[in-house]
Amino acid sequence: MLVERMKNIFQTLDQINYALLNHYEEVLEYKLTPKQALIMEHIHVHGILTVNELAEKMNMSASAISQLLSKLEDGHFIERTINPESRRKIDVTLGSKGEELYKLYEEVDKQVVSKYYSKLDDEVIDQFEYVVNKIYEVIVEEQNKVKGE
Repeated sequence: MLVERMKNIFQTLDQINYALLNHYEEVLEYKLTPKQALIMEHIHVHGILTVNELAEKMNMSASAISQLLSKLEDGHFIERTINPESRRKIDVTLGSKGEELYKLYEEVDKQVVSKYYSKLDDEVIDQFEYVVNKIYEVIVEEQNKVKGE
């Protein structure tokens, strides 16, 4: 029964995403793969990460991350520089296209929030926030058990 309920919830979430997709058409024109987009998100959130930190966050090898970074660097989405404190480390930051992409994301997110989510009352927003945080907490806890932490 739980599997069926969750399947229905996921279908509704997919329908929400499809309904909002037209607002994100400009963002989609950047044509990033899911892994590239996730790398970009980590860099955006943290501001600066080393190649090894990205590899750890993505659960990938440093060489696999480097291949993905090369394509992003060619497109000016990211920049790689030698870490001034440790010349053996490479720092990764957003490049000009990456900054442009996140400014566009912020604009579109504001429009979506203003047009749709602002129609929800505070209690619904509080419940939604609680549920999303709880799901994340459970996932992290279970993944840490698998890692043996």
